[in-house]
This record gives sequence, structure tokens and C-alpha cells, in this order.
Amino acid sequence: MRILILVLSLIIPSLSFACSCGKRDIKKIISTSKYIFVAGIKSVTINDSTKDHMKGVVAEFVLIDSIKGNAKEIKKLYSGFGGGDCGVPLNVGWQYIIYSNDGVVAVCSGSNNYPGKENDDGYVEKIREYLKNGTDFDPEDFFLIIPSDENCQK
Repeated sequence: MRILILVLSLIIPSLSFACSCGKRDIKKIISTSKYIFVAGIKSVTINDSTKDHMKGVVAEFVLIDSIKGNAKEIKKLYSGFGGGDCGVPLNVGWQYIIYSNDGVVAVCSGSNNYPGKENDDGYVEKIREYLKNGTDFDPEDFFLIIPSDENCQK
């Protein structure tokens, strides 16, 4: 049995990969992201690109709140399927806080589900204050917002 597993792992190496971000610094992510915004997902389709690095999903979205940059410049969101491919599973009808430079959504970029303004414990306002005048905040106060999985980047 062990030999079979070894042989299969040598024959099909492209099917097994992991995603690992290491420790993420949300303040650095905020500072280096061109766009930060809240989006509601309208539709999701499979991106059937022949390029492996482009496989995943394409989502149309409604801009709910633009926090940094002109998020209207982003026409669609691109992500993996979630899990080992570092993508954020984008679900129709859900809201997400997006940190991106080009519409690509990844867990390691900080993008994550967003619970809605009434449930974010003031997180979006803290980001605005941080961007405007450097007001410090503790990201650990926002456990629903800050991704906690450290295994999320190729």
C-alpha cells in the first residue's frame, strides 16, 4: 500500500500543493493594497482559462463601500476555489472585504467574508482612520474580519 501511495504521489505531483502565507500583517496589507472595498457578490462563473494560474472563478459584484482607491475601476473579481489554491470561495449573495491591486482576491491578501457594517465592530472605520491619520488599532480586536489561517499562499 505504501508503494502505491508513493508511486501515485510521484506520478501526480501537480494535484497536491499547499497554500502557506505565514504570519500576515494586516496593517501592511492595508498600506500596500491599491484597493480596499466591500463587495456583494452578484454572480460567479468558472474561469475556464487554459493557464493554470488563472483557473478559478470570476465574480460580478456590487460595490457596497469603497475604503481605499477607486474601486469602480475593478470590473470583476478573480479568485481560486478556496482551500489549497489560496482563493477565497466567493458565494453569491455574500459580502466580502476585498484587499487587492488588480481584482485578484486571495486569502493571503487579507480578503475575507464581511459580516456587514452593523456587525463589523467598527473595523471599516478603523481602516479609514488608519489610512487618514495613522491611528493605530489592534487587528486582533476584529477576529471575524482578520483571516486567522496562516496556511493560505502557494
